[in-house]
Amino acid sequence: MPSGADRPRLLCRCLGVGSPRVYEAARRQGLSSVAEVTKAVRAGGGCGMCHPEIEEILDEIRGVPVDPMVSLENQVVCRQETQVRIAASLDSAVRPRLAARGITVEGFEVEGLRVQVKLGGSADDEALALVRQLLRSYVCEDLEVEAG
Repeated sequence: MPSGADRPRLLCRCLGVGSPRVYEAARRQGLSSVAEVTKAVRAGGGCGMCHPEIEEILDEIRGVPVDPMVSLENQVVCRQETQVRIAASLDSAVRPRLAARGITVEGFEVEGLRVQVKLGGSADDEALALVRQLLRSYVCEDLEVEAG
């Protein structure tokens, strides 16, 4: 089974922190608690839904076995919350800006920190750059945004 480090994801949806930042800080600084992670990289400083995922990362780094069912539940929650966060950002920030240019958002797919956005109308590289900028600003600066 791959480690969590092999599955980069949007960990803290409130504050837009990706899991690679948490892994790096926890390893480099020897972080051992959610509070230390929050202080170092802000992850976990919002609603708290990512606390179990942060604890899972800390356990993995310490070599503590992680219950596969807990890991699966964390993955499901993360995926659902990331979808919601991206959809809300597309609706509130991206679609209105693109609509003024005659461009539509036809849909999107998310896999970890990679977002593929399907654009319709007269979409071009400039429109994709705008989508990339807005999603990184509103969701997570580590997102890889591509046209689908």
